Amino acid sequence: MKLLFIFFLLFTITLASGIPLGPTPVMPTVSSDITVISALPMPYPEEIAVDPTETFYLTGTANGYVYKVLLDTNEITTLMTPKDFNPDYFAEFDDEQVAAHCTGAQNETHLLEPVCGRVLGIKFYTNAKKVYIVNTYFGIWEYKFKKNGKDKAKNIFRQTGVFLNDVYRIGDKLYYTNSHTSIQRFAVVSVVLDPNPIGQGSFNVFDMETNEHTTLIDGLFFANGITVSSDKRFFYISETDAARVIKYEIATGETSYLVENLPVLTDNIYLEKSEECEDREDNEEECENDGTLLVPGYYRLEDLDNLLKDFSVMAEFLTQNFYTVVIPTFKTWIKPVGTICEVDEATGEITKVIFSNNFKFLLAASAHKLSGNQYITGSVFYPMVFRFQLNE
Repeated sequence: MKLLFIFFLLFTITLASGIPLGPTPVMPTVSSDITVISALPMPYPEEIAVDPTETFYLTGTANGYVYKVLLDTNEITTLMTPKDFNPDYFAEFDDEQVAAHCTGAQNETHLLEPVCGRVLGIKFYTNAKKVYIVNTYFGIWEYKFKKNGKDKAKNIFRQTGVFLNDVYRIGDKLYYTNSHTSIQRFAVVSVVLDPNPIGQGSFNVFDMETNEHTTLIDGLFFANGITVSSDKRFFYISETDAARVIKYEIATGETSYLVENLPVLTDNIYLEKSEECEDREDNEEECENDGTLLVPGYYRLEDLDNLLKDFSVMAEFLTQNFYTVVIPTFKTWIKPVGTICEVDEATGEITKVIFSNNFKFLLAASAHKLSGNQYITGSVFYPMVFRFQLNE
């Protein structure tokens, strides 16, 4: 078996040199001038979805919960629990027992995550009357907000043994990403450091009428967050390991890159539409692609870049003990800073880099821009939702 593994590693080296990353960008050294409005403790929040009226936001966390948070008071309501996602396992658990069982799931990912779940993508639909939720272990769910308070959640589909990540609905189709088609999220380091020269991530669509899945793009190096363009003709897809955002034309299937060689390994992405386009959600009149794409992510360090750029170096690194060498070393390459790039949708140019090296917000996994030049961010490595104002 070991000889077979070594042969596989050597075989991958002959096919490609490494992930197509450009030179490691020069990063800011001085933090942006920001004022923290609130820092709300939250168990390692992932994607932040703010409702259109900026009344509340939803976020999924490392312990398998989905929370609703009022923006003006920070009042937290539980929307879904691990028991909702995994009712058979938790059939005999009360709410307190579920919470106790799943507390600390992020610290024992190989044991608790597959049981408690991990909520990643969250997207509103039809003016926030519905929301689509990705639980990477228990599939994609639809949550309906009811006027009588009797909200309803149902599972749309479930895939096993994969790393489901984000979702976006258009009409009767659910578009979604698989970060990896054979490694689950609890082994995320193995997803980032996969020496296979053919990326194992994919961008897919599920037809809710026919129940058919179709892969639209494969070979992606850690497919992550997705959003749709202002004119709704394109999808933007975050490709984490390659530090770029793919542009996919829905009608033709043609792909290009909106922006490459970003200064971050990208995570979730969010499109801030122009004021003229913001109110046209259900209007047939087309918008111009003149919005701003928020691209949060993980500060690129040269050591990790060098590994990702050379499969032979990566293969050699992975022959060391995974738990005593690989994981501890990998953690030193994830620098505890917050970085958000703003990208012009029309040109693909980086117009702004919001940077924090002083613990005001850390390791942004998601970012949403509010009115008043305010931002709200979540982080998979720091148990806090940060809301701050950028002082310009």
